[in-house]
Amino acid sequence: MDKIINSMRKITISNESLLKRSIFQRPVTIPKPSFGQKISLDKLKRDKESGWTIATTRMGAIGKKVGMMTTYIGAEAYPVTVIQIPNNQVTQVKRKIKDGANMVQIGADEIRMKNVPKPLRGHFAKANVTPKRILMEFKVTNNALNIDLGTPILARHFVPGQLVTVKGKSSGKGFAGGMKRWNFRGQPATHGVSLTHRSIGATGNRQTPGRVFKNRKMPGRLGGESCTVKNLQILKINNELNCIMVKGAVPGKKGSYLKIIDSTSMKWREAPPFPTYTPTPVDLVNTELVFKPNTQEIVSEELEIKVAPKLISQEEASELLNAQKEVIAKKLQPKEKNQE
Repeated sequence: MDKIINSMRKITISNESLLKRSIFQRPVTIPKPSFGQKISLDKLKRDKESGWTIATTRMGAIGKKVGMMTTYIGAEAYPVTVIQIPNNQVTQVKRKIKDGANMVQIGADEIRMKNVPKPLRGHFAKANVTPKRILMEFKVTNNALNIDLGTPILARHFVPGQLVTVKGKSSGKGFAGGMKRWNFRGQPATHGVSLTHRSIGATGNRQTPGRVFKNRKMPGRLGGESCTVKNLQILKINNELNCIMVKGAVPGKKGSYLKIIDSTSMKWREAPPFPTYTPTPVDLVNTELVFKPNTQEIVSEELEIKVAPKLISQEEASELLNAQKEVIAKKLQPKEKNQE
């Protein structure tokens, strides 16, 4: 029996060694994506509840640049641009049959009635919205036109972690030379060059053709042009201030208006708010939605400091006024004695 058991063990060991050799002799190749490509994951193609599809183009929003700051997500610091969404409302819905294109017009930032031209007064009255300072149009697909006039567009129209395209007017820098405008290196700063270190040098040719060609890079006005920045990621959305925080820089100065739309290279895992976000009474105002790039999670955080001003009663207001009057009366008393 012992001989039989030993022989069986030898057979099993030999079979295992053969399997190992066969594995090493025939390497198992796992197909990998080519250089520069990412592994294709399952993308969301249709949302039955809202009617959103992968081919849908929804409207964007009008933003107002507040400035840049550094925000911390966990232990990492990110440079972000704070963009406010100032009182966005739908002012007109254009259809292809009547107007030639499917577009949604949005107005932002209120303005006094006396500063509004008369034709626009009727336009805003027809939409039943307050006068707006700026109007922008967004191209949308046919299924995104189901929206009422006067519908507000909030910061929650976007989703934390998504990519957006921001279009604005770059900050004007006035008349600039060739080195600042076109990044020329300049002429040598050694002997042989006399007071022309930053000049662009010769621009024309000889007798043939005897002129300067068009579109040549020369000194001129720099900035103040339409500029588009693509694939900027939204890291935070503040519900209290109705603003978004975008990673990186956007064109324009502080206070300039921006056109924000969904990026075409965005791969949605969940359907965005369609046609836009509708607020509910359950929503907490004093919250902030944060996207964590490391874990790809969206976390809702409660703000420590409330931004909204504290409302006081009439009794408290009268007490404060009386206290201020007493302080003023005490300051005036010594002056009156000195005059006597």
